[in-house]
Amino acid sequence: MIGAWCKLHASFIRPSRTISCNVLKRFISIGILLQIIANCDYGFGAIRSVQLVVDPPAVRRGQHATLRCLYDLDDSPLYSVKFYRGLREFYRYSPGQQPSKKIFPFPGINVDASLSDNRQVVIKNVGFGLSGNFSCEVTADAPSFSTATEHISMQVVELPESGPTLWTEHTRYEPGDVLRANCTSQPSRPKAELTLTLNNMVVYTSHEESRTTTDNLISSSLTLRLHLQSSHFGSGLMPGLGGASGSGGALLLRCTATIGKLYERYTELELGVPQRDPIPARVTSSGGARIFPSPVGGMTGSRSLCVLVLIMLTLVLHNNHPSLAQISRPLSSFGTLLRR
Repeated sequence: MIGAWCKLHASFIRPSRTISCNVLKRFISIGILLQIIANCDYGFGAIRSVQLVVDPPAVRRGQHATLRCLYDLDDSPLYSVKFYRGLREFYRYSPGQQPSKKIFPFPGINVDASLSDNRQVVIKNVGFGLSGNFSCEVTADAPSFSTATEHISMQVVELPESGPTLWTEHTRYEPGDVLRANCTSQPSRPKAELTLTLNNMVVYTSHEESRTTTDNLISSSLTLRLHLQSSHFGSGLMPGLGGASGSGGALLLRCTATIGKLYERYTELELGVPQRDPIPARVTSSGGARIFPSPVGGMTGSRSLCVLVLIMLTLVLHNNHPSLAQISRPLSSFGTLLRR
């Protein structure tokens, strides 16, 4: 059209004016091109960024969960913010409509409308069924109507109320014994991962089982049967635990329960060696002869007393009754024998 106008105009004016018409066409073409580029740049740059976060990162069953949709529209007006569970929308905020907040029924999702707005949605009393994928979709208003979406996975958990329970068949062991032990975690969801260590060394010879409660919680259990060697005793004990190196040291058995980065608790038992009866000490004299304790306490003192009584009796019989001298001689000989 511009070209036809230039031809008509050129028929009535001098040829020099034709050159100015060509320049005009160029300026108009450049202007249209710049407008197209500006519109494209405006459309793609309306939404700079979108980020979706869950607070808290792992939601305990029965608590509230907040999904925050953080976005930057680069001074563009907001058309709508939509929240999805999987592919199904359950909350929308549209500032240009009345009402601006819309809640769509979804099994297990109870939206708190008073705490939800154009940047977040609050879900009350979450259950295990809400673990999974969520997303928010942000749309800018005219003229761009650009849209951006962000996804996140929410985890609903139930943590154990206490640490794991650790049991052993005995409290004292020695090399050659069989160590039988069991470690059981309190019910949780997801289940706790159990690890057994003996003197800070991981024990792999164990059997693992899981049990589901009526409340859909899972309890983990590890059973250990280990033939103890001399190398198990005292090796790897941390300072201050009372263990000694060698077969006379203690055994430190520990069970650790973990659920990702959310939970970690442990229970440990220190197992000693059996107590043995004391062995009587042997005393060696300076001459090299060994002197053993008397099996009957006080025997040496009693023998000396008997020798003294026999000697006195012999003297009395010999002095007062010379005729009984024959009887006193055997007694004197017996007394000499006792002194030996």
